[in-house]
Amino acid sequence: MEQAARPRVEGRPSALLFSASFYGTLAAARCFGRNGIDVTVADPGRLGPASWSRFVGRRVQCPPESQPEAFMEWLLDFGRREPHRHVLYPTSDELAWLVSVHARELSQYFHLYDPGVEAVYGLLNKRKLFEAGQAVGLTLPRTWFPESEADLEAIAREARFPVLIKPTTQILYSTHVKGLPVAEPSQLVEEYRAFARDGYAPMLVNFDPAVARPMVQEFHPEAAQGIYSLSGFVDESGELFEVRGAMKVLQRPRRLGVGVCFESAPVRQDLSDGLKRLCQKLGYHGVFEVEFIQTKDDFLLIDFNPRYYGQMGFDIARGLPLPLMAYHAALGDKPALQGVVKAAREWTGKGEVFCNRIALEMLLNLQRLSGALPVDEARQWRRWLGEHRDVAVDPLIDSDDMMPTAVEVAQILYGSARHPRAFLRMMVLNR
Repeated sequence: MEQAARPRVEGRPSALLFSASFYGTLAAARCFGRNGIDVTVADPGRLGPASWSRFVGRRVQCPPESQPEAFMEWLLDFGRREPHRHVLYPTSDELAWLVSVHARELSQYFHLYDPGVEAVYGLLNKRKLFEAGQAVGLTLPRTWFPESEADLEAIAREARFPVLIKPTTQILYSTHVKGLPVAEPSQLVEEYRAFARDGYAPMLVNFDPAVARPMVQEFHPEAAQGIYSLSGFVDESGELFEVRGAMKVLQRPRRLGVGVCFESAPVRQDLSDGLKRLCQKLGYHGVFEVEFIQTKDDFLLIDFNPRYYGQMGFDIARGLPLPLMAYHAALGDKPALQGVVKAAREWTGKGEVFCNRIALEMLLNLQRLSGALPVDEARQWRRWLGEHRDVAVDPLIDSDDMMPTAVEVAQILYGSARHPRAFLRMMVLNR
């Protein structure tokens, strides 16, 4: 990860990145900068860590993606005003969907590697993903898509509890809550009604009115410690397909949350082949990160992210420079893309792990004080960190690019002071 930046290569288009607070954006900016590609970061605020990377040559402000009409107006205007086309690749679910919906207009002003809205929405909509996954032979958790209270009552009789009420998609979702656990059948109808009050932006509801109805999925406790992921890249022919495997070993909150620590894991060929079939069925090509719950009997597909993702720096450090692959593909530079894929296939690892050191230290210290983390478990994570220190990849801390770390710490302090209850609930009480 810590390597010197190459001089900018003249004639290469710049890369345009959004979501400056996302770790995937920072990983992409560093990857581009270290390969001589100029980077522009656009964000509604000024304090996203990626905006302050030394590999970013230009920072601009834009409307938030949660205001899709204003955001698209800004993006098209930006493209018209620029003398040269940027390479644009999505950093969030919202951007992945918006780029696909408006690909024809955007392609006049940007270099895209877009598989089309049917593919993108087919992966980001959980109902469509469920149907497509089953059709290609992948296994998924038992899931229901109720359309009435009678359906909910039938689910209450049929399902094994606890269950999760989950949004159909995270695209333009008002709260971005991942799911709500329901412990007892008698609670399902009332909790479902309350959960359904969280809505979507009108642009998405007009596109798909059925999106407003949440789904119900059986909860697997293995999700707290047994999330297996495959991440990688596939081209439009399906021939260039390269993946890395990982296990999410710690998340916050620990029951259902964002990954803090990952370990390298072998690529399971059966799951890799299933993903190839899924991409082929939906016509998807590009960067992906796919999550499975590992149970004692199977691997259950739960999520497919057709975009840059949080721990992408882990895969870049493991010889898979996904932003560079998407960049060459968007430019139609097949020889360059093939060269990067060839190098990725020749890479040999050293047992690398991913560790968000700031989040881990906060979790260990604060939850130890609150009693939410047992003493033995805290010691276990201290040992884990010590054993893997020489092969740990951090999404923020980089001795060659320290400003994003300082900005992130400032953001955490500011956020905890501004929203103390949310900070207490997640970081101290593990809820």
